[in-house]
Amino acid sequence: MDDVSDDFRSVMASVDRRGRRKWVYVHIVPGIWRRRRLVVAYLITALVIALPHLRIAGRPVLCIDFPHSQYTVLGQVFWPQDLSYLLLLLLMAIIGTLLAVSLVGRVFCGWLCPHNALLEFIFRPIEELLEGPAHRRIRQDHAGLHPGLILRKLVKWALFLLVCMTLASAVAALFTGADAMVGGIHIDAAEHPGGALFAGLLTAAMLFNFAWFREQTCTIVCPYGRLQAAMLDRHSLVPAYDARRGEPRGKAAKSAAAEAPAALGDCVDCKLCVSVCPTAIDIRNGSQLECINCLACIDACDGVMAKLGRPAGLIAYRSENQLSGQPRQVLRPRTLIYGAVLAVLLAVSAIRIGSRTDLQVMRLRVGAMPSLVRDAAGNQLVRQDLTLSVINRTGDEQRVTFGLPDDLGASLHLVEPVVVLGPNQRREITPTVDIPEQRLHGSDRATILSITSSSGTHVDLPITLRAP
Repeated sequence: MDDVSDDFRSVMASVDRRGRRKWVYVHIVPGIWRRRRLVVAYLITALVIALPHLRIAGRPVLCIDFPHSQYTVLGQVFWPQDLSYLLLLLLMAIIGTLLAVSLVGRVFCGWLCPHNALLEFIFRPIEELLEGPAHRRIRQDHAGLHPGLILRKLVKWALFLLVCMTLASAVAALFTGADAMVGGIHIDAAEHPGGALFAGLLTAAMLFNFAWFREQTCTIVCPYGRLQAAMLDRHSLVPAYDARRGEPRGKAAKSAAAEAPAALGDCVDCKLCVSVCPTAIDIRNGSQLECINCLACIDACDGVMAKLGRPAGLIAYRSENQLSGQPRQVLRPRTLIYGAVLAVLLAVSAIRIGSRTDLQVMRLRVGAMPSLVRDAAGNQLVRQDLTLSVINRTGDEQRVTFGLPDDLGASLHLVEPVVVLGPNQRREITPTVDIPEQRLHGSDRATILSITSSSGTHVDLPITLRAP
């Protein structure tokens, strides 16, 4: 037998007992939650397509430039040396998601994840438009192919391919820049073969995912969803079935005016809540790992209850505590801890970004061993090379000068006395320091290398001059 309804804890709804995949035919029903999700999904889709073209102060909102080893976020340019900012962003995303899960369940999976937004509101509607609703697609697929169905499937796949190409080019433009796109639609393969190759591979991956793999991305591949499912508690909001009201299940009365037998609950066992679920679970079995909080089951059940003249809310968005008649706690140790940690991370990020200077200077490595040389007057000097990374974090050209304290008695030599840095440019320079040997007194000496840009930014870099 392939029925797994009695074994839902150990066998996923989208596979049979032998582990073979069962194709999920999702029935689309209207409802208030679907309308809300549609608005969110289309905003996400529009953002994905428009993101490469959005700019702040002339710089991209988001751009990951691997060839130049820099990435731009909200118009701010970051470099590999700024890895700590990326780590802070990832930590805030993780803690923020955990906070959201503890309050409103897996809202990211069902509402904000681009995979589900695109699948449920672009690809499935295209499929239903061309092949009909779920029950018709089931009959057609079981009956076998015929010329009319083949034509509709070819048109469907062509539209799928077109959507995937558009989305893949938009994603690729986040790496190549919008200037690499022809008419703002697709990557120019002649001018940017690497970007076009990436877009092509991404198109193939998207087509495979949205046309065939689908819900398996959520139930099998995605570790983020499993993390969220593990963080739910009795106070988290989830789509929940009221078994006290719905059980025992029974068929609906033939007329709206007729009353169902008193022994039966409100659930008429129509299984519409199952047929609308994108992961094919039966929410009446309770909260399950595959549930992504899309809330389609609520729309489906409320529609049936309305037709039968019964109250809505047999399946509702509520916590387990509310379902059992207990109060739901919003402020509890978990949410307070998550909120406090998130606030600290936000504060640290704001302080660090606010304190960023227009000029970043780092000493990359210790150069060659110091050597002894003599100047024109015959005085013995200790010569040492410094290897520095200098980054202009502004969108304007900067002229940078270097200096040492006057009381050090040392001289600083550069190939270019004034180093010119273009907008958001990084350069490696190697200044040479000559210091009289007697100034070191046979030991290393700490000092400050002063760096000043034409914009007025001043950086003091601690360095150590080594004795020979």
